[in-house]
Amino acid sequence: MPTWVRNSWGLIIFLSAELVHPIYTIPVTSILEQFETQFPDRNELSARTGWDLPVIGTIDVYRNSPAVYSFAPAAAIVEEAEAYFGDVGIASTGTYGLAERCPLLVLRSPRRRE
Repeated sequence: MPTWVRNSWGLIIFLSAELVHPIYTIPVTSILEQFETQFPDRNELSARTGWDLPVIGTIDVYRNSPAVYSFAPAAAIVEEAEAYFGDVGIASTGTYGLAERCPLLVLRSPRRRE
C-alpha cells in the first residue's frame, strides 16, 4: 500500500475515533477540514514527506461529499454480533500497513430466531 494511502487512512480512522465517539462515524467533509487545519501548506507537506502534490490532492474528493464513514472498534462489533452468533472472533488480516486496524470479523454458529 503506498505511503500516502496508508497515512491518509490512518488519519481518517484516528479522526473518526477522536471526533465522534461513541457512534464511530465521521462525515468525510470533516476529514478534509481536519486535514486542512493540520496541514495548511500542502507544498510544505509535499517537501517534508516526498508525496507529490497531485497525490495529496486526492483528499479533495471529500469536499462537499455527502459520504459518512464508520469505524467502530472491534470490541463494539463483537458485542453486537454476539446477539446473533454463538461464536464470534477477530482474526488478523496480515502484516500490510494498517492491518492492525482492519481485522477480519469471524462469525460462526448463527443463533436460531425463535
